[in-house]
Amino acid sequence: MQESLQRRITEQLGEDAARIRLHVLETVTSTNDALRAAAENGAPEYTVYLAQHQTAGKGRQGRAFFSPAQTGLYASFLFRPQMASEQTLAMTPMAAVAAATAIEACTGQPIQIKWVNDLLLRGKKVCGILAEAKYTSQQTPEYVIVGIGINLIPPPEGFPAELREIAGAVFPADTEPRKAFTDCAAELISAMLQEYKQLPEKHYLTGYRERLCVLNRPITVNENGAERPATALAVDDDLRLLVRYADGTEQWRSTGEIRIRIS
Repeated sequence: MQESLQRRITEQLGEDAARIRLHVLETVTSTNDALRAAAENGAPEYTVYLAQHQTAGKGRQGRAFFSPAQTGLYASFLFRPQMASEQTLAMTPMAAVAAATAIEACTGQPIQIKWVNDLLLRGKKVCGILAEAKYTSQQTPEYVIVGIGINLIPPPEGFPAELREIAGAVFPADTEPRKAFTDCAAELISAMLQEYKQLPEKHYLTGYRERLCVLNRPITVNENGAERPATALAVDDDLRLLVRYADGTEQWRSTGEIRIRIS
């Protein structure tokens, strides 16, 4: 079955298929972990791992990523960029824009981005992103792995209680799983290749800002267990978020340091 899925994705990719090394798996602990092992063994740039099920999916800040079988697309991309270490932070918003582009192409529905990198469809989270890097002794990236998890179809048993109010799916429950997987995978790979090609020009910034849904809205800043009400005012070219707290003080929050929840 995996060979069939890989063949269908390759056919849909067209010329882009020649640029990647594609591996389609049924089950894996984590596509990021599997791809890291391949990277350590010399896998080339543009190696892509896709899976239909993760037994130990990884989210941000050490959290688990719910990855049930036959309902999601779990993808990891290997890049070996020539850039300074601080520039690798751009890989996450770049991936958010690519994933949003792919989902919109498959569904015709607009995707919103909740800072930093959660993708929302009709107000529910449908995609998460986790970028991980290894650096050389000169503090330049040896490689960067970008993991993207997309909820394609609602799980038959529903989302776990802790996710039920916040998680959603890209397609309705009666969607054929293999078609959803292959269509979304092909769109995602093409969008990632296109955005990565334009990464030095920060092409992703326009698409990120257009989809950002928190500006001028009340939010709750969560950090180290403490919650503070605030308003999101602006986002700069480095994706730092300017917030104004209830006492009138303002602060730039850096990408990846906090979670922000729409109130």
